[in-house]
Amino acid sequence: MPETPLAPARGAGGVARTVARLLVALALLLPGPLVAAQSAAAVGSTVADAFNNLGPTPLTDWMSAVPGSTSLARMSVPGTHETNAIHGGDYVQTQQDFGDSGRTLAAQLNAGIRAVDVRVRIVESNKFAIHHGAYYQQANFDDVLQRSQDFLRQHPGETILMRLKAECVGGLGGCKDDAPSAPSNSCTGNVPWTFPGDLSVTQQSNMVIFCDYLKRYPGLFYAPSVQLNVTTPDPAQNRTGGFTVQKSAVPMLMETRGHIVLTNYDGPAGGDYGLGIDNYAGHIEDHYQSPTTVSKLALVKTNLEAAANATAPEDAKAVYVTYTSASTVPGNRPIQYAGGYSDDFGNVTDGVNIGLLGYLNDPASPIGNTANRLGVVMMDFPGWALIQNVIAHNPVPRTPPTPPGPAPASVDGAYSFLTQAMDKYGTGDEKLRIPRSYQGGYFDSSAFPAGGFQASFTYDNALVITALLQRPTGSNLSHAVALGNSLLYAQAHDPQLVDGRLRASYEPDPFVTPAGTPYVGGYSVYTGNMAWAGMALTRLYKATGQQSFLYGALDIAGWIQNNAHDSRGVGGYTGGQVQSETPGSVPTKITWKATEHNIDTGAFFAMLNNVTGVQVWKDRSDEAFAFVRSMRTANGHLWTGTGLDGVTVNEDYEPEDVQTWSFLATLDPAYGTAVDWAAGRLAVTDGPFKGVSFSGKDTSKVWFEGTAHLLAAYNARGAAGDGAKAGVLLATLQKAQTSAPNADGKGIVAASRDGLDTGQGDLYYSSLHTGTTAWYLIAAQGGNPFRL
Repeated sequence: MPETPLAPARGAGGVARTVARLLVALALLLPGPLVAAQSAAAVGSTVADAFNNLGPTPLTDWMSAVPGSTSLARMSVPGTHETNAIHGGDYVQTQQDFGDSGRTLAAQLNAGIRAVDVRVRIVESNKFAIHHGAYYQQANFDDVLQRSQDFLRQHPGETILMRLKAECVGGLGGCKDDAPSAPSNSCTGNVPWTFPGDLSVTQQSNMVIFCDYLKRYPGLFYAPSVQLNVTTPDPAQNRTGGFTVQKSAVPMLMETRGHIVLTNYDGPAGGDYGLGIDNYAGHIEDHYQSPTTVSKLALVKTNLEAAANATAPEDAKAVYVTYTSASTVPGNRPIQYAGGYSDDFGNVTDGVNIGLLGYLNDPASPIGNTANRLGVVMMDFPGWALIQNVIAHNPVPRTPPTPPGPAPASVDGAYSFLTQAMDKYGTGDEKLRIPRSYQGGYFDSSAFPAGGFQASFTYDNALVITALLQRPTGSNLSHAVALGNSLLYAQAHDPQLVDGRLRASYEPDPFVTPAGTPYVGGYSVYTGNMAWAGMALTRLYKATGQQSFLYGALDIAGWIQNNAHDSRGVGGYTGGQVQSETPGSVPTKITWKATEHNIDTGAFFAMLNNVTGVQVWKDRSDEAFAFVRSMRTANGHLWTGTGLDGVTVNEDYEPEDVQTWSFLATLDPAYGTAVDWAAGRLAVTDGPFKGVSFSGKDTSKVWFEGTAHLLAAYNARGAAGDGAKAGVLLATLQKAQTSAPNADGKGIVAASRDGLDTGQGDLYYSSLHTGTTAWYLIAAQGGNPFRL
């Protein structure tokens, strides 16, 4: 009978381990194209490295280095079994104790753990308490969600995989739920659940309570993973009961960054509650009563090798899950399975953790020197070296490196330009104000009245909000909120129609007229501008939790659907409404459809689906992107849209924005050819500036906003050679900030010289532009305005 668990050694090897940890952390953060971390130097070698020792070095941002296009099914994710189990004695405790109320979870997240196993019991007031069997773990589900939310807000490049289980089965050693809430057949609010009639009372009660948590933590969960999609029984198949659940597909990392992904929600007897992601744990090792550490380790190795070597298409897309944990009663406890033990005669039996560490470090083992995944590895009492060895099997960048980021002074100057442009018309969190879109040069010339061209375009203001939220520190967040509130005011106080619309432009001085209405500049309402404003408000909602921003975004979405949805051809959305500034004029419906507007609308509706979980926004997003796909040409670039009939393709015009935006909005490699087309067909060199133009109409001058679009696309794609190309564009934008005509060292002008012809009847000038400056800040810092 095993007697004494082996405690981790203290002190020895501390310096060596610290150096090793730093080397691995640096390797994981190297930028460049996708490749797995092959032949990594062995990390850790002792029981102390493998067992009950998370170590002092944080690994808070390792997922940020993994390419966003990586499927979660292709990743290697360290996790913990019974994540919060720290009370109840040796047969119950499974993790190193860092404190109650979710502190143990927080410590694990800081150490690199990204998959968690949460067991809940229904308690009074319809809440979840965290249990392991009969033992309360001095934490509640609010602790878990709040700690997770805090971590993800500080580290938005990360994601957390959460397995949720209703723990209470009753009986000896088990827990019993308190009296549950009355079963409900719907989950109101932002989670559209309809419960089939054959769900048990226990299941419905658990799910209704879970739904309440979703409402109180909006946007925290990856929305498709908490959507209940069921089909009714099919009489043709002689089914008299039951239902079919269709879970969401395994997502890419880029779709889940900043969110918890609910992987599965299990009942107390192992039943599936229907939430989570498809193909999760279809290949699982969880022999939790394996008789010995040797037999358990053999099972663990077998499943890890299967994950690494899977070649069948369906198996390659599945998430493999391996539990290294076990416990037998009577027999070995979790701490002994993980850490090993010695008997009364001094004979030592190694634990699973040190055996697995040696296996991962052995270059001769089937997975010790491989480019393939391990899947999700759920561990008891993990050590820092085990965590790092699992992480090292992820796709990480390698040479050639991406270019260095923008100079801090350049970024600071650009932010200063945006906030100063706003503060020209007032200061303070409560002051409604909007900035001029253009200033200096032509727009302050004698061509305009005193004070220059005053227009503040809704599209530009949406970009300013997005750029400020790219770095929501200092006063950036308060300025973004003030500008968002100004858009909401304009929406709610329109001088003609309060129906969710935002006009093409407003005037900043005064923004609010004596009549209490906004000072409208351009009365037209364009679908693309509306969608951009909707995306900005959705971002504000996610950043602040203020419901008013979500309501404003939903009002915009409703206006687009009611006024621009079009069933002609492949469907999609028209350009909106045009209206003159003549007193008494009325809006006229636009009948053409623009590729740009459908990209914007598709991205906006996808964001709404992300934060609300409402399926209809996903369906509408899909329709918009179906129109975008119909505009692709044989060589991969996209046309601008249709003629007035909404069907005939307009082949007269090929703008830059739809080429790069199609990729940024979808991250679909199929649109990579459009990015390359724009980079070649619209390339411009104008003196010291290298970038792209607006369209093929005029390729004599650089359009700096479009150059930032291309920079963002290169950064998001990360293909071979993109890093070097991005470096050229970044250098051009920073040079424009300091040396383009009319430069002020802070903002960025729209064009390298006056008179850039768009081909649409408009000209761009070398005047400072809030939109161009915002796009620079977004792209230079690795942002993507189309994705949350």
